[in-house]
Amino acid sequence: MQLKNSDLDIFIDGNLLGHSSFDTLIRIPRRDTFLLPVKFDVEMQTIFKNAWSTIIGKEVVVRLTGKLRIGKANLFMTLPVNYESKQIFSIF
Repeated sequence: MQLKNSDLDIFIDGNLLGHSSFDTLIRIPRRDTFLLPVKFDVEMQTIFKNAWSTIIGKEVVVRLTGKLRIGKANLFMTLPVNYESKQIFSIF
């Protein structure tokens, strides 16, 4: 499989943190784990809303929404992404 591009919005506790998009072809190995490099633009106004939760180590809800273009042998399809997970961010 190959990941051709992505267009994702990143939310923390329901607040938009930023937007990520890339158009680099990434090969996804069969039956193996892999890493995706994520680079995103941050909304500086909302980052301060989430800073307190990060400092005190509170559990936050991370949500990704958007779309991925994935395929094989030059046959690509666009798939929606709606991922949500609870994470603990702590500086200390």
